[in-house]
Amino acid sequence: MAAVTSKGKTVILASAREALLKMEEPLCQQGYAVQICSDGAKALELSLRSFCALMVVDCDVPLLAAEKLAQILRANPRTEGMAFFFVGQEGEEIAGFRRHKDQFILRPFNREQLLTAIASFFGRRERTEQVSRQDREVTGSLDQISLVDLLQVFGLNRKDGVLQLTRGEERASVYLVEGCVVNARVGRVSGEKAFFRLLSWENGKFWFAPGVPEIETQIASPLDHLLMEGLRQLDELAAQRSSLPSAETLLTLKVPRDRLPRGLRPTTQEILLLMEYYQQVGDLLEHCPRPDFEILQLLKVLLDKGLVEEVQQVPAVEHLPLLTSEEVIAVKDFFGEGDALLETASAKLILLACDQGAVRAFAQTLQGVPEFEPESDFLLSGDTLGLGDIGRLLVGETLSLRLFCLPAATATSPLWTPFRRRLFGVAALGDDPGLQEAIAFFEGTAHVPVVRIDCNGTSPNHGHLLRRNDRKALRRFLADLASRFTGEPPPAEVI
Repeated sequence: MAAVTSKGKTVILASAREALLKMEEPLCQQGYAVQICSDGAKALELSLRSFCALMVVDCDVPLLAAEKLAQILRANPRTEGMAFFFVGQEGEEIAGFRRHKDQFILRPFNREQLLTAIASFFGRRERTEQVSRQDREVTGSLDQISLVDLLQVFGLNRKDGVLQLTRGEERASVYLVEGCVVNARVGRVSGEKAFFRLLSWENGKFWFAPGVPEIETQIASPLDHLLMEGLRQLDELAAQRSSLPSAETLLTLKVPRDRLPRGLRPTTQEILLLMEYYQQVGDLLEHCPRPDFEILQLLKVLLDKGLVEEVQQVPAVEHLPLLTSEEVIAVKDFFGEGDALLETASAKLILLACDQGAVRAFAQTLQGVPEFEPESDFLLSGDTLGLGDIGRLLVGETLSLRLFCLPAATATSPLWTPFRRRLFGVAALGDDPGLQEAIAFFEGTAHVPVVRIDCNGTSPNHGHLLRRNDRKALRRFLADLASRFTGEPPPAEVI
C-alpha cells in the first residue's frame, strides 16, 4: 500500500552514492515526496522546477559543488527558503552554513537518525507556520521602552521570533532564536551593520511575532557583547561626526590603483573596489557590508593620507531608461506578466566567458551606470573564472536583469541546461574560440540569440563594442537583445 504524501513535504536527495539514494524508499513510506538525482546540475534543475522544502545533498556531489548549489538556490526568490542537510566527512566546512536551518550529517550516517532529523525538520516547520498565524504578543512604542531594554527582556526570556520596527516610512526587522539576535534587516542592509543602525532609533513602533524565524544566521555574537559593541560605535560616531565625511560627500581615488601601498587591510581593499562604482559616501555605506562607523573611519584615513580626495558635486544628468517602456512591456508579456506591468520583475542575462578578465572588463564598462549594482562577492573574487551573479542592472522602472556569469568551457556544459529558463538574452564576451560550443548550445538548443561583446576594442567590427561611460552603446546592445521580444529588428542607432 502506497504511503499518503503530506502536502509540502518534498525532499530532494542529491548524491552519486548509493547509500543516500537508498533513502528514497523509507522516506516514501513515511509520507514524503522524494526526488532523486546523481549530480548537482540536475539537483539545481529539480529545485527550480518544483517547490521543495529540503535537500539532502552530499558535499562532494558531482558537476556543481554543494556549497555553490546552495548559494545559487538561496539567491533565487522561489527557492531562498530551502533548507539543506549536507552529508560529508568530519571536519568539512560549508560556506554559508545556517546553524538554525541547515544540518551537517556525518558520513557514514545512520538511516534511522537521518529519518528522525528529517521528521524533526518538517515538524518544526509545521509548528512555525502555526505559530506565525497567531496574534502578536507584544506591541508598543520605542518612545516608552528603548530597543536595548526590549531586546534584553527577550534575551532573558529566551524568546524566539521576529521583532518588527517602523519609523516613518522605514521598516526593519530583528530576528531572535532563544533570545539571541541571529540577524537584522533595515532597508537593503542586514547583519550586524543593520543591527548597529537600529540602535540609534529612539522613536517608532514595534511588534513582536513569536516563532522560530526562517532566516539565515548572520550574527553569532552573544546579545550582551552585540549591544555593548553597537552602543560603543554609536557613541564614538556621535563624538567624531564633525571630522568624518558626510553621506553627501563625493570621493575619488587620487592615485593609480597599481601605486597603492601593499598589504592593505581587506576592508580597505573592499572600499577601494566599491569606489570604482560608487562615488558618494552614502552609497558606499549602503553597499559595503562593514559597519558604518568602520567605513567612515577608514575613509577619513584614506583622505588624510592623500590616497582619496573629495570631488565637486557633478550636476545630475537625466538619463533615458536603458529600455523603452514598449520593450519592457514586451519582455514582461513574454514571461507571462502582462497583467502585472506595475510590479517589478526580473530576468537573466547570461554572460558566456572563457576567463575572469573578460568578465571584469564587461563589469568595468558598467562603472558609472547608476542602474548597475555589482555583487560584493564578485568585486572581491580572485582571478579564477567562477559561476554566479556579478550584479543587477535596472533596465526599466519595473524590470531588472540578473547578470550571471556562466563559464563556456566544455567541462561545464552540464550546467548550461538549468539556466535556460527566464532568459532575457545571452552575451558572449570576447572572441575566444572556446566560446563557440556554448554559443551553439544556446542558439541551437535553447533557441536564444547570442550577442557578441567586445570590451577591449580589439575587434570593433565583431559584435557590440562597449566602453565605460558609453551609455548609447549599452542601450544599443540591450535593444538588440530585446528585439526578439518585440518582433522588431534591432535598431541601427538608439538615441
